Amino acid sequence: MGIIIRTAFNNQGWAGPCKNPSNDPRCYLCTEGRINVNNRKPIRVDENGFCKGDIQAGEVWCWEQALCTEKSLWGNPQGKWGHRAYPGAKVYLVYKERDGAYTLWGKTKVERVDNEASTPTLYLKPFKPLPDGMRVKGLSAIHLTGKKWGQGTFRYIGSEREAVLDSRIEGESPRPNSQDGSKNFSSVADYMTVPLRLKANITERLKRIAESEGREIEDIMREALAEWLKGRES
Repeated sequence: MGIIIRTAFNNQGWAGPCKNPSNDPRCYLCTEGRINVNNRKPIRVDENGFCKGDIQAGEVWCWEQALCTEKSLWGNPQGKWGHRAYPGAKVYLVYKERDGAYTLWGKTKVERVDNEASTPTLYLKPFKPLPDGMRVKGLSAIHLTGKKWGQGTFRYIGSEREAVLDSRIEGESPRPNSQDGSKNFSSVADYMTVPLRLKANITERLKRIAESEGREIEDIMREALAEWLKGRES
């Protein structure tokens, strides 16, 4: 499985604090307070014009500025990373343009997962942003995940979607009727709807897990059922 991380734009190549962010329209998510940076406190700049936050000792207040450094990490304030986040998993990084379209700007892999940290953290293999000419622009959430995005900064994707994104990075155009659009990878004929009533406490637990892992409840239930069946067959 792969992971898509939705970041804010960083005009220092995701390797340091942004320079004059209030004068850079690409930094609108931070300057307009649309995302949770600096613990939801106002962004400031230092005497040299670089973005500045209320940094505590050893604390990263903006993950974007550390993505392409030796730290190369991303936190999940909603809870622990699920088992789909594992060493070696592919990671794709995107940011949202002012017009709502996504730009795929980076690709790397998970190096390790620390779920015991105060903010569960993915440590990524060091990487550099894709050259501007190799970035894949004009993408929608449907292109990236096959569905609307909603809340949260990451989503899990399957190997088929990985293949689509890899081919786009290599400059290949999507084939007619390919899975680069809103179609699901599996035919509707492959599925059967099973009515299922769940107690309220189970539903709430499923919702919390889905939100923390950036997944749909149906995906979690299908996976759990598949694991249960595998155990019955062994």
